[in-house]
Amino acid sequence: MKVCLIAPLDDPGGELARSCRRRAALLARRHEVTAIYPPRVELAPPPSGPPPAELIAEEPADLRGVAFASEDHRYSAAVLAAIERAYEAGGPDYVEACDRGAAGLVPLLAREAGRAPLRASLFAVRLVVSGELRAVHDCTLGVPRARRICDLEREQLRLADRVVWPGGDVLDLYRRYYPNLPEPVRIGDPFPLPPERPPRTPREGRAPLRVLYVGPLQRHEGALELALACLRLPVDDWELTMVGADTQTAPAAQSMQLTIEAMFDRDPRLEIDGEPAGERLQSLLSDHDLLAIPAGVAAWPEIALEAMGAGLPILASPVGGLTELVEHGVTGWLGSDSGHVALGEALSELVERRGELERMRASGAIREHLRSLGDEASVAEAYERLFETGGAVVGRPRHAVGGGEPLVSGIVPYFRASAYVEEAVDSLLAQTHRNLEVVVVNDGSFEEADEVLGRLAQDPRVRVVTQLNGGDGSARNLGALVARGEYLAMVDADNAIEPQFVARALEVFERQPELAYVSCWLRFVQPDGSANPEPAGYAPLGNSVLRDDEENWDADALALMPRGLFAEHGYRYEEGAATTSDWELYRRLREDRRFGVVIPERLARYRVVPDSVLRSFDAQTQTRAMGEALARRRLRNPAGYWGEAVG
Repeated sequence: MKVCLIAPLDDPGGELARSCRRRAALLARRHEVTAIYPPRVELAPPPSGPPPAELIAEEPADLRGVAFASEDHRYSAAVLAAIERAYEAGGPDYVEACDRGAAGLVPLLAREAGRAPLRASLFAVRLVVSGELRAVHDCTLGVPRARRICDLEREQLRLADRVVWPGGDVLDLYRRYYPNLPEPVRIGDPFPLPPERPPRTPREGRAPLRVLYVGPLQRHEGALELALACLRLPVDDWELTMVGADTQTAPAAQSMQLTIEAMFDRDPRLEIDGEPAGERLQSLLSDHDLLAIPAGVAAWPEIALEAMGAGLPILASPVGGLTELVEHGVTGWLGSDSGHVALGEALSELVERRGELERMRASGAIREHLRSLGDEASVAEAYERLFETGGAVVGRPRHAVGGGEPLVSGIVPYFRASAYVEEAVDSLLAQTHRNLEVVVVNDGSFEEADEVLGRLAQDPRVRVVTQLNGGDGSARNLGALVARGEYLAMVDADNAIEPQFVARALEVFERQPELAYVSCWLRFVQPDGSANPEPAGYAPLGNSVLRDDEENWDADALALMPRGLFAEHGYRYEEGAATTSDWELYRRLREDRRFGVVIPERLARYRVVPDSVLRSFDAQTQTRAMGEALARRRLRNPAGYWGEAVG
């Protein structure tokens, strides 16, 4: 079995990368495993046993300068490139990515497009606390990056075949936010039991209860709630050590560390160390009486596993995987609820019952519980059962789009583009899909150089029709009405497509005939055809992903579309839109739950022409054009048009 595991980009403490490496090492005992990590990740020494292949997903040179919707989207594209390097001979059979940051989204989009080597891969998403759930509990959903991550993660979940959850309340937690999850499979996190340390020397007298917090000082991690709980304790004999990087997630986006320090007002019982625990972790666990995990949302936090390996009792919120990691009264305590009130009640009891902590620590029950939860044999067996379920749920041909090779009509709107139109038409005629005609729509261009259209029309596969000037949208609409093909290939007169674009797009329609359009990534070129340095391209996502209406990430006008959208369903490009007619059509299709797919390959060349209509618009005019597009949509749907993400 060829297995590919993908670590996420957003992993500041390296917890998820370490977990990925443990799973990779375990599976490498029986399978061919490749693990993919983000740049700048710090990996521990490799585990014993057959080593898995390890790749760093550096951005390939071919994608530098390409516009992506976010850094998470860019990293996912680098992951796809790493997969293709690793599996030139075929595979992988199984791919697993974390939900956080949607690092597996572009590989999934490639699978949707039938791209080797992912065409038949079974794809699972491991639930580790998504960026969306973190943003909800950090109260940062208003941040543009957070909103975009929500949409990327939801699309990854929608396209995946399975979700892998570790245990506890994790699956129920996700179902409250994501009602349409793929089929769930429970697989834990292997965690070999570390060597037992010598028992610590009991402290003399009634020493203060030493509480440890390890992790980012972040709202969803419960840092502020724990600080409040300690400050409001009715007794004074306690100490709180907080170890982890600061974040701007306190109220009003303030520093969490500064906020907590201000609350304590130089109280000596508080110690904050902003550096990650790192090599000091085992010493910290040994020196404290209790690890507090007051998270508002959690999956299977590694710090809990580390603490259990050291035999340290845990006080945790009853959320996510913590409900199983902590066996109440045996290996630690679960609060009655999340939040500072429940934490304070539990801490008040433990201050008075610290002897119970020592007995629990000496009993061996904590390490024994970890032994059962992190059992490698159980995890390996769960993976074997998953592998036996077969290949991908999607990505296989469903039925043909029509008998034989369907006729495709290339639609080329033309206005004063004599220097480039031959290249556009030639790129259509050079398609590997041969059953093709070209309709050039002259949008009221009557200059001497336009005689090139007459030469093009001498080819029996090319027709030229002429209309009064109405803009690109109007020209595309006329082309759709006079075309004879079952499908329409929209190609602007100053652009060109690679020879395989139409055939590749038809393959996508063959697998998913319900789609509204198929587009691709673009390679930006200068007027002479040479590479454009910045931006070097455009990597849209399709209209099923992003909800915001501030930028177009649905696709360029270049797309293959069923002619029935126009001839039978009455869709049209907005003729009053100078620069947004294609985007408005994609948004209208989305409103009607008609979605498109983008092949994540640069199968088209988009010419950046300085004197084009689009380039002649300044930023203010572009903003005004987007505003007009939104106004038209609001007029069409007075009750509102803000749709939910598809996932």
